[in-house]
Amino acid sequence: MPVAARTLAFAAVIATLSSLAPWGGARAQGAGDAAAAADVMAPGRIEEQLKAQDPATVAAARVFAKSYNMSGMVQKSAPFLVQSVDHEVRTKNPGITDDQAQAFVSAFLANLFEDNGRTLEEAAVLTLTEIMNKDELDALIQFQSTPVGASALKKMPTLSARLAQIMPLMQTYVVPQAMKAAQAQMRKDGVEVKI
Repeated sequence: MPVAARTLAFAAVIATLSSLAPWGGARAQGAGDAAAAADVMAPGRIEEQLKAQDPATVAAARVFAKSYNMSGMVQKSAPFLVQSVDHEVRTKNPGITDDQAQAFVSAFLANLFEDNGRTLEEAAVLTLTEIMNKDELDALIQFQSTPVGASALKKMPTLSARLAQIMPLMQTYVVPQAMKAAQAQMRKDGVEVKI
């Protein structure tokens, strides 16, 4: 596979993982797994873990993460996030007014983009250093400096936001269908499994 194709594939993997992890991945995991993942990505822990990484790899990850525009990716996902947060707030607070729900969502977005933008970027850097080595990150940086690479990477936030919208399909259709199929297979083998 040519270097350009490999680096684009790496970028697509990062986009996919980033899109699924923040709001979809935790729901798919058990409560203990989600809590452990949240602890690993706690702001103080991120800094601590970055200090333990190779400084040259961290520096390359910072360059790539900055150009990857994690904040922009999250902002492109905002409509999906707003819909999800609004639904959750209204479901858990049946007496809330429309104005109150909108005020909550506005406060949520302000905190997400303004107060926690740096945390998101640092989490992206940590994730990059755990998945990529320095040579791979350098190749990504070199690729994004080409016209094709720059064009592809500009589309990654949109791709991430669109991929995040797949999670409801996973939760409402794909996982239940897979569970029913597994149950039917077990039934054929003479074992009744309740789901």
